[in-house]
Amino acid sequence: MKVAFRLFPWVVSLGLVLFLAPVTQAQTVKIRAVYPSVDVQYLPAYLGQRNGFFKEEALEVELIVMRGARSGVQALLGGDVHFGLALGAAFSAIWSGGDLKIVAQMTNMLPFSLIVRPEIKRVEDLKGRRIGASVGSTTYALVYDLLKTHGIDPDKGVEYVNISGAGPRIAALEKGFLAATPLAPPGDVRAVQAGFKRLVFFGDVLPPMSFTGLVASGRYIRENPKTVERMVRAIVRGTVAARDDSAAAIGAMQSYMKIPLEDSRETYRLVRKSFTPVLAESGVKKMAELVSTSIGIPQTREPKDYMEVSFLNRALSDLNKK
Repeated sequence: MKVAFRLFPWVVSLGLVLFLAPVTQAQTVKIRAVYPSVDVQYLPAYLGQRNGFFKEEALEVELIVMRGARSGVQALLGGDVHFGLALGAAFSAIWSGGDLKIVAQMTNMLPFSLIVRPEIKRVEDLKGRRIGASVGSTTYALVYDLLKTHGIDPDKGVEYVNISGAGPRIAALEKGFLAATPLAPPGDVRAVQAGFKRLVFFGDVLPPMSFTGLVASGRYIRENPKTVERMVRAIVRGTVAARDDSAAAIGAMQSYMKIPLEDSRETYRLVRKSFTPVLAESGVKKMAELVSTSIGIPQTREPKDYMEVSFLNRALSDLNKK
């Protein structure tokens, strides 16, 4: 009886541990994910919230808009946020030794259009004109390559003007201060409605490249593999929904991006093909080349060195089984 009495508290404690273990595993994890602007390329994340994919993975995700891509990367490196959604912004940090990994993809296309004034009929007409594009940005790299392929010296043949935001850029077009500027939805749709032209949709002329997805620090991945796996699975589900569920996608554009119904439909028509969860090394390499060109920083690491696709592969396998 004395032995049994001495063991009883230990047995009770063990029973409580076993009983509570599943509850602990199922507890909701709070996640902070940062991205630079409320744009259509982050639609899978909006659907993750709207369709309950995060909640079903026991995640409470706060989507934080942090203007300036570099600020988001610094917050990620410092541990203030857990994931970044803009892939291109992470490259320079990675090449400088930052311990960041790309773990998922949402879009493999840059959904920007080159919007021009009505008198511009072809790319060659931009020679000697002003273009609204911040030097060193991804959109600057897009314009740079486009001009070069059409025989215009991208360094001396045009004048670049640093104007941020779709509203100010459209206003500059209206005043004739700019001849052209790259815009993402819904800004490009508003510009076309205002009487300007979509001269080029970059998604139609560029090869696939990884634009948005999930970036996390190597340390966070090592210390929280289960959480990373659940986050990747939710983002994959959001990406598939963005591609295949037009009603949900258009609804999310209206609720999260405040785009009117008809504009949402036109935007979705343009960008639907960009949503794909499959992360290819070739797509990451192409994006890395674009970023390297735009900011003038050499690549010090190969994409395979900062891609972690094991979580993505498991998520795709799980979804294929359903």
